[in-house]
Amino acid sequence: MAVARPVQDTVAAQGLLGPVQGGAARVAPVLSGRIQSVNVREGEHVTAGEIVAVMDHATLDAQTASAAAAAQTASIQAQEAALAAKAGAADQASSVRLAGLALDAARKDRANSVAQARLTLDTAQTDLHKTEAGARPQEIAQAEQVVLQNQATRDRTASEVVRVHSLLTSGIDSQRQLDDAKTAETIAGANLAASRQALALLRAGARPEDLQAAKLRVKQAEAALAAAQADGSAQVAKAAAALVQAHQAALQVRVKQQDVIAMTSAAAQKQADMRAATVADSYCQVCAPLSGIVVKRYLNPGDMADSSTPILQIGADTALDLQASLPADEASVVAPGQKASVSIDGIKSAVAGLVTTVGQVDAQTGLLSVRIRVDNRSGVLRSGQFATARIVVKINPHGVLVPRNAIVNSGGQPAVFVVGADNTAHHRDVQLGPDQGNGVEVRSGVSAGEQVVTTGAWELDEGVKVQPHVISNPERAAS
Repeated sequence: MAVARPVQDTVAAQGLLGPVQGGAARVAPVLSGRIQSVNVREGEHVTAGEIVAVMDHATLDAQTASAAAAAQTASIQAQEAALAAKAGAADQASSVRLAGLALDAARKDRANSVAQARLTLDTAQTDLHKTEAGARPQEIAQAEQVVLQNQATRDRTASEVVRVHSLLTSGIDSQRQLDDAKTAETIAGANLAASRQALALLRAGARPEDLQAAKLRVKQAEAALAAAQADGSAQVAKAAAALVQAHQAALQVRVKQQDVIAMTSAAAQKQADMRAATVADSYCQVCAPLSGIVVKRYLNPGDMADSSTPILQIGADTALDLQASLPADEASVVAPGQKASVSIDGIKSAVAGLVTTVGQVDAQTGLLSVRIRVDNRSGVLRSGQFATARIVVKINPHGVLVPRNAIVNSGGQPAVFVVGADNTAHHRDVQLGPDQGNGVEVRSGVSAGEQVVTTGAWELDEGVKVQPHVISNPERAAS
């Protein structure tokens, strides 16, 4: 029976399986040296990052250790310099603060000393002026009044003595009362004499020696003021100089800070040297750049190798490329992204593929190169295997398929025998499309659902009666 089903137009391409583009690598050491060990053999599977070989690294180990020690020493020196700079900055700040306090104290001491000396001078000058001026008229008048009062008191006491003596003679007063009156007269006389003397002193004015002493006290006070000013200014100047010196010590602190920067840079350089040495040491381990199969091993332990001398070759095996060729006249229908069914010698089932690149037609061979990506996660495929790919270039969703053994050749024209309801075979010329496994696409001459003769079709003629035999699964017979 002719069946309706999607039909694929395909073109065939043949070639060899090989690594995908970028899927093969010749593994060589970064640094030149002698090979210490090779850890894999040809045909073994390796994973990306696996150590496949080790170079002799005794010298690099020593260089790494030396660089690490130098880096540690430089780091310690930088730390010590930082601590010294920090301590110096703290000392300098403390010195500035103390010098500032000392300057303030010196200024206050000068001000206090000068003020005290000026007060003493003012007092001495006042005393001198007072001594030079002598007693004021009011003081003389007051002293004269005191003399008059003492004169009156002395006269009254003298009269009292006379009166008491008279009464004593008359027997009225006692001797004691007379004695008391005489004592009062004596005291009053003494007070009168003292007040007269004081009045005389006031009228006479200051003595030359007192005036000279007052002048000397003024000179001493002036000298003390000058000394206080000079000493205070000297102490202030000294404290100010100490403050300037404390500020200038900041230059030394900045020098230490520059030392810190230099030593920190040196430590960073040593750290970089250590990292470089560590990286160089790590290059002694040669690692697989990709996962795959060891295709070729070129060198062995003891051989010398460098970046241009590979130790082995690795090819990725999770996917392979079929590098195939097909006739140039089919170039227009093949394009990247098309699916393909790839058959490999020695493997029963075809595997899926995908066209990745389409090259140019070779002028000498007239063939078109095409690269087809083939999934190999199962790991059964190997580089170098011969394969045939059928590239799907078009899909007819409404195709008609008949079994291959239904096709006969009638005068060089393909034909089939269709059996109608009358069980009679009718000859029909057909136009064939591409093969589809056990079936063939019929593009004209037969409709889907019609019965076709598959057994003995070569012996039939038009109009011959046949005994139909319905196939239980016509689609499978045509596939």
